[in-house]
Amino acid sequence: MRPAELIRPALPTEAAVDPDRLLDLRKVCKQFGTDPAVNALVDVDLAVHYGEWLSITGPSGSGKSTLLNILGCLDRPTRGQYLFHGIETSTLSENERAGLRSRHIGFVFQSFHLLPYRTVLENVMLAEVYRRHTRRGRYERAMAVIRRVGLAHRADFPPFKLSGGECQRVAIARALMGTPSLLLCDEPTGNLDSKNAASILDLLAELNDEGITIIVVTHDENVAGRGSSRVTTKDGELSAQPKERQSRWSTTSPGNESAPSHEADRARRTSPMARVSQSGITARDLLAEAMAGMLARPTRMALTVLGIVIGMAALVATVGLSATAGNRIISQFDQLAATELFISARPGTVTGTIDPRAIPWDAPERLARLNGVVAAGLLSDVNVRDALVSASQVVDPGNPTALRLAVRAASPDLFSAVRAKLASGRFLDSGHSARADRVAILGPDAARRLGINGVERLPAIRIGDQILLVMGILDDVVRKPELLGSVIIPEGTARQHFGLFGPGMVVVETKIGAASLIALQAQAALRPDDPRALRVQLPLEPRRVRDEVQTDINVMLLLLGWLSLVVGALGIANITLVGVMERTAEIGLRRAIGATRRHIAAQFLFESASMGLVGGLLGSSVGVLIVVAVSAYQVWTPVLDPLAPLLAPFVGGAIGLLSDARRSRSHIWASNNGAVNMLNNYTISRSACYHMAADNGGAINCGQITINTDANPNFTSAFLHAWNGFIQITNVTYTNTNLPGPPLDIAGLGAVWSNGVPTPGDGSGQGTMWQVTPDNNFVVSAGSGMTPLA
Repeated sequence: MRPAELIRPALPTEAAVDPDRLLDLRKVCKQFGTDPAVNALVDVDLAVHYGEWLSITGPSGSGKSTLLNILGCLDRPTRGQYLFHGIETSTLSENERAGLRSRHIGFVFQSFHLLPYRTVLENVMLAEVYRRHTRRGRYERAMAVIRRVGLAHRADFPPFKLSGGECQRVAIARALMGTPSLLLCDEPTGNLDSKNAASILDLLAELNDEGITIIVVTHDENVAGRGSSRVTTKDGELSAQPKERQSRWSTTSPGNESAPSHEADRARRTSPMARVSQSGITARDLLAEAMAGMLARPTRMALTVLGIVIGMAALVATVGLSATAGNRIISQFDQLAATELFISARPGTVTGTIDPRAIPWDAPERLARLNGVVAAGLLSDVNVRDALVSASQVVDPGNPTALRLAVRAASPDLFSAVRAKLASGRFLDSGHSARADRVAILGPDAARRLGINGVERLPAIRIGDQILLVMGILDDVVRKPELLGSVIIPEGTARQHFGLFGPGMVVVETKIGAASLIALQAQAALRPDDPRALRVQLPLEPRRVRDEVQTDINVMLLLLGWLSLVVGALGIANITLVGVMERTAEIGLRRAIGATRRHIAAQFLFESASMGLVGGLLGSSVGVLIVVAVSAYQVWTPVLDPLAPLLAPFVGGAIGLLSDARRSRSHIWASNNGAVNMLNNYTISRSACYHMAADNGGAINCGQITINTDANPNFTSAFLHAWNGFIQITNVTYTNTNLPGPPLDIAGLGAVWSNGVPTPGDGSGQGTMWQVTPDNNFVVSAGSGMTPLA
């Protein structure tokens, strides 16, 4: 039997496909970067036959992982051909390559990569999720492979209750779902003790005896020795090491008449498009995976939903409260504007003078007979000439206490018409006016200026030579605010002692909506002989002022609501970003079993949208309850736009989508003491939130970063984020010299190393910005609190 066959020279592109070869690499090269280029694989020619066990060994950095990625259709070669089942894989679309992985290739990892929140059975069933199959028969097929690896009694156990050997058996069972043609094993015994390692190798040998082709990447000579053939990688090149044993099922081997037939495999070898099924996921499986992903981390899900609830409750509550408060303000505006009018004498058309006796003294009584009048009172300005008002009986030229204050005469009903409130004392009555009593009421501003705080000690004031007893002090008035700074005396007193000839104005309060009707009737009621002698003044419609006030309130409260929503969304984005960082192993697993980037993005977006929808629904309910509770406490009528609670769940869902879109734009994460070791080139060609992020003790080691932005004119910078973690880079090259920002922008409280020189961040979001000159030398400009590289 033969060792792993190295083809020298490579077969030409048009050469016929050998039906005995499961996979065939012809002059395969993998190159990273362009200036200078890093050759991970160099002219690799390799043929693996059906039923062969191939061991791949070599030192770290020799290209083993790159070769394994190409064999597993996780990466494409830069040059050359890779034929799998006779299919030229380098020309397949991403969905077709994912379909090949899902149906024909099984992966076994060193770290098992079992989902901790799923049972053994559910972990095995996961292998069929991306085959776009119905769930019918999936349970039976999964149980069959679980029994095959001897774990039927552990089918309902979670992974944390299994030993290391049992976890690896579960990973093998998952890889066997769907009877794959090829099993790719990356250090399958690396995390196991010798006993469990031997057990796993025996299981692999049994599978190989059954005709499954196995490729194992290992550093362990004992593991490599179990294979039927062996190749070694060094500096990207492949060399064969002859073995005494040969492939068990090579159909070209002499004396191998008992080898199982692969006619079924040969029969499938038609054109690639006819036999390659694309990867896909049904809506039911997508829903199940999203629900399992959310429920696996209940605390994180609760915090995410809580953030959306707070944001949406704040938004709905502020919208509702602004509408309720606006309605309250409008009602007060309307009540004030629709219930008052003022009647005064009209100036003469010829002389322009005002008849002081145009308004009768009994005007309040006449107006009270009209239906719709609530109260009416007379108000007149009293001409006291140069007389000053004083509260002191002593005239002191060195300390003058006399003030010039407005003096106004009022009928007893005026206080009701202006809705006056007393701070102390009592109002004037009709007896004071009839007797012309020397009494007065002070507005609060006038009382303060005169130094009078109450009427308990019967204070008096002097107006010129007239002394008046202060009977009361006003607290406030709804109409005629000029009364707050005036001295108010009875109209009888003003007529007798200050020479008032007639009323100056009638202040009328009406029922709501009756002001316009009373305005038409008042002139005839007061002056039937000459209605035109009087002028009725209705206040201007305050609609514009009212609308401006309402708009200001709405804007202010809406800004507060949107601010709460934005803060909540940012918090959700951070929570979900950390969540994805913790699920990088799961993402890698799903990619290996046939998921495309679109499938993974759809699941994460569905998870976030679902949490956003639930949070929006709960938040809108809480917001409505807040509006009702505040309105009940203030005895207001709650007003709420029905669209607000109806749209809130959809807004919450949109927030979830946007938050997940932010987290999905980071390319590489290392978190919670995890590590990403990239021995080859990492090419950045499109914008992202963070291209690399190392958090919570995570580490990323990247030998070469190539920033290739020729195809993306909107590219600004490559962003690296180190927060309590570190990123190590050996070299950076870029293809566009006209970037609007620095090619590499690094931020965070962590460390980014270049050639072993650490550069810590300052923790304020500002980090060192690296600029690379055309000769590939670093030019470092330091941010706040930074130390430039030496």
